[in-house]
Amino acid sequence: MSQVIQRLRKLLREEELEGFIHYQTNKAREFVTLRYLSGVGGLEDSGILIPTDDDPVLFVKDFEGGRARYSSFIKDVRVAKTIPIDNALKFLASLIEEKGLKHKKIGIDDSELTVEIYSRLKRLDITPVAFGEEIRKLRMVKTREELKNIRKAVNITENAILKINDMLGSGMTESELAAEASFTMEKFGAEKSFVHVQYESNASVPHHVSDSTVVKGDGLLVIDIGARVEGYTRDITRTLEVGKIDEKRRRIKDTVKSSLDASLTMVRHGMPVSAVARAARDVIRQKNLPEPQHRIGHGIGLSVHEAPIIETEFEYKLQEGMVLAIEPGIYIPGKTGCRIESNVVVKREGYERLDANT
Repeated sequence: MSQVIQRLRKLLREEELEGFIHYQTNKAREFVTLRYLSGVGGLEDSGILIPTDDDPVLFVKDFEGGRARYSSFIKDVRVAKTIPIDNALKFLASLIEEKGLKHKKIGIDDSELTVEIYSRLKRLDITPVAFGEEIRKLRMVKTREELKNIRKAVNITENAILKINDMLGSGMTESELAAEASFTMEKFGAEKSFVHVQYESNASVPHHVSDSTVVKGDGLLVIDIGARVEGYTRDITRTLEVGKIDEKRRRIKDTVKSSLDASLTMVRHGMPVSAVARAARDVIRQKNLPEPQHRIGHGIGLSVHEAPIIETEFEYKLQEGMVLAIEPGIYIPGKTGCRIESNVVVKREGYERLDANT
């Protein structure tokens, strides 16, 4: 039995629930709960039933049976005609009866279910109970297998950054450099999660979409990039120097680096996320430079941006096994920008840095 299912069942018992149900149509295929609980990505018109004290069942639409059986850690994979949706609900009702869950309290991920599916689940012989917050908390602490996939995504992402670094000075555009990075990630066996290459004035806009700007002259190049392995993504940002940067840009980059280092010294089990964010912001504030309007950091996993949010107004405490992306930045509107982002695993005493030191 997978660690994910074991941990979910423990939570279900604590809440005195008899099981968990999730179903997603093609309208919700970008959501990740089904992938998290089954190990299979890209499913649509498919669902899962996880009794607290019986074997879980993953049911998929007809042509997905072979892929699901090959990829899932769920042993009982069943094929069903799930279109139209009435067929899916009839099949789910039969599973509920088979597992003895009629008239029982069953957890649902209310954060991901469409209104259509939720309203139909309420018509079945169960009592659906909102469980989305518990799923979110479960996902924050990674299993060994999840960490394995994230580590691989880290290595591939860094290969893509090295590729861009090697091509600086060649007169390529932001878009061309982004394309080379995307190709590198795919060549090493990952999917591209995202790539943003941003030069000078474009770097002053977080998440600027790479365009035809030629990367030449002297300035700062921000690369925000992530590879995806088995659904698990990496989110890293590096600021590279093009040509010879001036003292103002050197001060900005050095401050961002110091801001990141200060925040990392606060990372350990039990530390409030507010303390991590405050340490980063204090460094920038003391240098009389503009603080970033975006959050200082966030969790990563199946989604690029996951809980917990690392910011001063949040008091959630870090837990061992969380994977964080910490990303302080400084932006001078219309002129330049700098952001450095590192991925770390929270440990009992401190952290493990997954990417190379900047």
